[in-house]
Parts: sequence; structure tokens; C-alpha cells
Amino acid sequence: MTTSEINILAKTRAEEHDADIWGEFYIPPYFNRLSLKTATKSTYIIGKRGCGKTMLLKYLDYHTAFSKRRVEIPNNEVSHIGIYWRVDTQFCNSLNFRGLSEYEWISIFESYFALVVAIEIIRSLKVIAESSFKNFTCEAFETSRLLSLPDFHPDYPEQLNKLESFLETSRRRFSSWITNVSASQKPFLPPGKTFLEEMIKDIRKIEGLGKASFYIYIDEVENLVPYQRRVLNTFLKHSQKPLIVSFASKELSNETATTGAESINATHDFRRFSLDEGFLDENERKIFFAEVFLANLDLAKKESNSDLLNALRDPKSLEKRTEDSHKTEILGEIKKLLPSIAHNKIANDAVESRIKILTDRISKGIKKYETEILVEDFLNYRNVPEALVIVPALLHRPKQTPEKILLQLNNYKNGKKSTFDNLIPNNLVGALLELYRPHKGLCPVYSGFDTYCSMANNNLRHFLILCYKALEVADLTDENQFEIPVEIQARAAYEASDQLIREIKTFGALGERLRMFVLRLGNVFRTLQSIPSMSEPEQNQFTINSGKRELSNEEMSFISEAIKYAIITEQLETKNKGAIGSDTVDYQLNPIYSPYFQISYRRKRKIEISVEDFHTLAFGTEDHYTELSNKLSKNTKLSKNKNNQIDIFLQ
Repeated sequence: MTTSEINILAKTRAEEHDADIWGEFYIPPYFNRLSLKTATKSTYIIGKRGCGKTMLLKYLDYHTAFSKRRVEIPNNEVSHIGIYWRVDTQFCNSLNFRGLSEYEWISIFESYFALVVAIEIIRSLKVIAESSFKNFTCEAFETSRLLSLPDFHPDYPEQLNKLESFLETSRRRFSSWITNVSASQKPFLPPGKTFLEEMIKDIRKIEGLGKASFYIYIDEVENLVPYQRRVLNTFLKHSQKPLIVSFASKELSNETATTGAESINATHDFRRFSLDEGFLDENERKIFFAEVFLANLDLAKKESNSDLLNALRDPKSLEKRTEDSHKTEILGEIKKLLPSIAHNKIANDAVESRIKILTDRISKGIKKYETEILVEDFLNYRNVPEALVIVPALLHRPKQTPEKILLQLNNYKNGKKSTFDNLIPNNLVGALLELYRPHKGLCPVYSGFDTYCSMANNNLRHFLILCYKALEVADLTDENQFEIPVEIQARAAYEASDQLIREIKTFGALGERLRMFVLRLGNVFRTLQSIPSMSEPEQNQFTINSGKRELSNEEMSFISEAIKYAIITEQLETKNKGAIGSDTVDYQLNPIYSPYFQISYRRKRKIEISVEDFHTLAFGTEDHYTELSNKLSKNTKLSKNKNNQIDIFLQ
């Protein structure tokens, strides 16, 4: 794989792309359902990191819509001139306190927002003039005038090119003033919404721009100071063509107030779309994930005009992409590249390659009983490996004996009714993970296209990282990159998981604490899974269902941050009431982290912990965590050898 190919595939974040992504954005299957380009009121787009939200907003932005790479631009394109504004959190957070009242800051921020948007509006007109759009040329840009602007201040120029320079100067002066609020004079700023409305009125008087409408997409609005959200809520509530303000964030903002007596709500003021759920069913999402990765491969191979790439770039091809023939072709290609292996086949390979480990564990289990049955009696059933690999766990369970297990094993082998009929679906994956655990054996359970989709957990970026790692590892080992072996896929899954765990420390102010929480929680699940009896296999969820108190505000805030960054996912158990006064909520560790801890990625079983235990996992010292580890070990009757101790992987 060449350096250029690696660079193409390594771009898994929207921030790594330029503002103009024409030809780089793949139209998602739900695009037409959003109706963003014809919207008559605000939109609130919600989506966690990696869902494709930022790329969608960049596609709607004027840099892309009026790209120089776009050969033909329809006349009605100016009816949606998108402006993508990603909040500068650090700068906006500085617009607070420092001797000024909140009332003063509200006025300042409203003017600052108008200044930012006004600059982008002028820039958008310049980009339109330089594009292939026929109704507004560079000559028109040079000669057009906004006659009402000098009414706000005599220094405001009427000419578009001079106005951009003037507003940029105003912005720099504003930034200088913010750093020296008490020591310098406040610069003159445009009067917020009124200024923008008059500016757009003048623009619509220009020939070719009579139907111009501006859609402002504000990203990461949840990171703003509360009063700033109220200012923008006011813009959103009163949005209508030709100026519509929309929001985007990882989660719905809990600030609904405006600067007046009103508040915003989804029923009347905006349309709410969650990109993480609701728009695509499981099959649609899998097809789209496969399309994106295969299209990226075409780009890496310099096949920039492949049929797949052209279809993904063109909104008119959405219907064709829903045809069964297209879906069958896509799934065929991706499953050939990322082949899977059935669990019973993995069991067969494990029995052959790890027979020493299996023999040793069966031997230890038999020693608990007074019996004449030998290890060899069990090993005679290698022809039903999916049952044989479960035997070590069964030998450690109460009410089981070697005789009973051997009888049921024989029944299963001969096609008779057997307890193994139910034991295998519930225990096979856990047993395989345990067989591959010694020496960090990379279990083939973490391979295959469907498994990669499950581990990605609806997150396109995570899926692409898994696939990119698989190609990278295959390249390093000189493997065939047209069909990546399951062993390579499993190793890639571990490396991707490791990379994403290290990334957690960048997740906001609590990043490092969130990372430590994941390490602690993952190791708890890993240790519980290593119980010899494996009575509760595939545990990767927890519920806080006991304790002497309810969760504190700090603990609730921590959980909210973990959910916001998709470190954990939540599922409300409406049928059960918790012991601490609220509905029971199950939290699952994001399955993308499962290969690192060698635990199951499937949503299966949970553990119940107390409020105090959760506090220890999230905030406790190493000593407190060690105490919790010992308690869990005692409660689950773990042996005290080193392999069964809960430990921390320090990175």
C-alpha cells in the first residue's frame, strides 16, 4: 500500500478534510428524508462523534455547494446557501464575567455572532461568483452594493469586496478588545439580527440572487455558555426564510430558554433528527458502511470515476442504491474482503491449535470430583468441538458431574436431545474467548464484516478504522489485501480498539478520567469472564441498582459525559424499578473496546453494582479500586492466582 493510498484511507474524521468536500461526500441513504435544502424552519441535528454529522454539514456548506469542482450548478441552488460554523469553544467561553454583567454579554455575543455570519455571507457570495453558477459573476460581485448598511454606521462600505475587508478588521479589533476588556475601548459592532436581516434584503435585490436564502448550521452548540445558547435559541425560534439558524450537537442541549420570556421546543420551532438512530435500519446501515469503505478503496486505487463512487456522490442515485441487485453486489464484495468464520469452525480450529490449554483445563476440572473418567474420555469428542470447548466451564459448575456432562456430550454427538443444545448458544463465544486469552491470543471471534459492524455500534468512523487497520496489518504482513484472513482481522480489531481507548483522553475536560473508567470497567468484565465456571458469560453491561444513596450530580454528570462521547450506551429497562429510586438503566461498554479486553462485543449479560461501586470506578483512587477488585473477586469466588486478578492496563 503506497503512502498516498494510506493517507486517503486514514482520513476517518471530517476535520481532516477541506471545507470544500465536493466529490468526497457520500450521500447517506437518509439524505432525502432530511429535506434540509427545502426546509422552511430550523433543524436540530444530533449525532455523536463518528456518525457523519460534520461531513453532512460540510456538504451543505457553500464551499461545497458552489465548489469550483462542480461543473454545473442549478439556478435554484442559491435558495439554500449553507454556512457551517463550528463553535470556537475557547473563545466563546472567554465572553463571560470579567466585570461585565450577563445582560451586557448577551448584547456583545449577539453582535459577535452577527459579525461572524456577516463575514461568511460575503465570502459565500464571493465563492458563488467564482463558481460555475451562471446568474452571479465576479463582475457582479465587484459592482454590487448593499445600500442600507451605511445606515448602521457611516464607516460601513457598500461594496461587497470592501465590506468583507472592513468586517474582518472589525473582528480582529473585537478579538483584541476581548483580551483587554478593562483596558481598551469597546469597538463598534453590528446590531445583531437586524443587521443580518437588512444585509440579506439588500443581497436579494441583486440580479440573480433574488431568491437567496441563508441557512446557518451551528455545530457543537452544547459547548457554549448558557447565556450564549439563549441568544442562539432566540435566533432559532424566530428563524424563517431567508435566514434560518439550525443547530448540531452530540446530544440535545438542555438549555431551551431564549433571551425573552419564550422557550424553544421541537414541536413548533425546529425539526429534530438523530443520526445515531431512527434513520437507518440495521441492514441499511451495513450496506452504507460497506459502500463507504469500498468507495474509499476505489479512491485509493485511483479509480476516481468508478460506478460506485459516482453513485455515492449523486443524490439522484439513492433510489438505485436500494435495489436488491446493488445490495447483493456490495455485500458480496465486502464479505469477500472481510470473510467471517462460523463459531463452530473457530471452535474446531481452537481444539486443534490449543489442545494443550483445553486438556489442562479439563484436567483441572476433573480433579474436583472422585471419578474414574479421564481427560481422554472428553477428548474423544473432538468431532463436536463447539460442545467440547464448553466442558471446562461445566466441570466447575454446581450440580454437574463428569458423568452427566459426558452423557449429554454423547447425546449431542449422536443427534439426540441434549443440554448442549442450549448451552452452546449461550456459552460458546465466552469459552472461545477464554481459550484464546493466554498470551493475548487474538480470537477470530473479532473478525468478519458483520462482526466489524457490530463492534462499530452504528459508528461509521469506528467501522472505517477497523477496516483501515485490517488493510494496514495485512500490508505489513504481506497478506493478500483482496481477502483479509480472520487472524489479521482479529489483530486489527485489537489495534483499533487500543487506538480508540488511547483517544479517550482527548474527550473534553474529563477525558483522562473517562479513559481510566473504561480501563477499570473493561478489566472488571474481563476478570468476571475468566471465572472458571463461566456461569454468567459475555458480561459487558452494568446497572446501578443498589446503594445507600442516589447518584450525586457529579456522578450523573460523569455518566452524561460518557454517553455523550459514546463510551457507554444506555438502555432503559422500563419493566424494572431500581432499588435507588429510579428506573433501571443498563449501560453497555462500547463494543469497540471489547477486543482490547478480550471480552464479548455482543449485548448479552449485565452485572449489578452499587452507587458506591460506580463512584469507585469513576472517581476512586487506586487503593479504593483495589478494594473493589478484591470484593468482586471474593463475591465471585475467583481463585487468587495472578491470571484472575483485576488489573489495570496503564497506557
